Amino acid sequence: MYTEEEINLITLCSFEELTYKQRFTLLSDLTRAEPDFVKYGEILIKTCGDGVYNKVKDKFFSRTYREKILSKLNGRGIKCVTYFSKAYPENLKNIPCPPITLFCKGNVNLLKERCFAVVGSRKTPPNIIKECKTAANSLSQYFTVVTGMADGADTAAIEGALPSGKIISVLAYGFDHVYPALNENLLRKVEKSGLLITEYTPQIPPLNYNFPVRNRIIAGLSEGVLVVSGGRKSGAKITAGYALEYNRRVFAFPYSVGVESGEGCNQLIREGAALARNTLDVLSDFGLNFNPPPKPELTEEEAEILKLIKNEGEAFAPSVAEKLGKLPFQIIPALSSLEIKGMITRLGGNRYAALK
Repeated sequence: MYTEEEINLITLCSFEELTYKQRFTLLSDLTRAEPDFVKYGEILIKTCGDGVYNKVKDKFFSRTYREKILSKLNGRGIKCVTYFSKAYPENLKNIPCPPITLFCKGNVNLLKERCFAVVGSRKTPPNIIKECKTAANSLSQYFTVVTGMADGADTAAIEGALPSGKIISVLAYGFDHVYPALNENLLRKVEKSGLLITEYTPQIPPLNYNFPVRNRIIAGLSEGVLVVSGGRKSGAKITAGYALEYNRRVFAFPYSVGVESGEGCNQLIREGAALARNTLDVLSDFGLNFNPPPKPELTEEEAEILKLIKNEGEAFAPSVAEKLGKLPFQIIPALSSLEIKGMITRLGGNRYAALK
């Protein structure tokens, strides 16, 4: 299944005893696939001690240990794409500190598609959530949308791109964990229809410092980044910083004065990011024409629900059910179907808004 070069990198990434910098050093800045224990032995002994160095070295050359790692990953449906794999994306390979191995669940072929990132804050305003979902849906006609797995903008970007299957969610933890827990169903949907990736082995938890480091992967994979919301010190702004460092195009939604969740966007625009009023501004910058997707067919019940939601602007699900002479649980399948078809978006608190 894997070449010896690929197994070398997968094995090296399994060592919790080594820091990322130590792994990177052993690989001579990723110019070779086999760790150079002889050349860098003295450096590693000084930083992690003789015992750790010898333990790592012995485990690396143990055929039993290597087979055990691969068996565990394979048993959980985790595919590994290493720096030396054919499937490893060129955009990511060319950043200053590329991930050594990507642990993947889902459609690995998406790594070779043109990618575009959509990122924002957990505290994204409801009207921007709606715009973010629409933007991700439109961008997915031409790109695979890349984002994280947080509440707010990340969730909206995923829901917008999910119907096309062209969605990559980059996690800041290993596959033993789900964060935030309430997004477990969404994570499973991405795994089934799109792609989940992480540079962390399964047991690594969602530690705070993993998230900003993860953001370099989101920026590195992508040809451009759309920032839909974010404060002055938000993770979305960190992603934009990486994108600018990697010479990627950065776009940001403009905000009115005094909107805290948009201060980072306005600051990015002042610093040279392109102002994006809508998806057309992004696509035209890439020389692409926007062709609205054909409207999906709706059942009679779905059409009725959609009309009610449009009329009310923001509709409370029990209120919609009452007007249809039904109980709230009876319209859940139709609401879910309308979400999947990109016709409505969930705003929280059991409220919905129309997208089209």
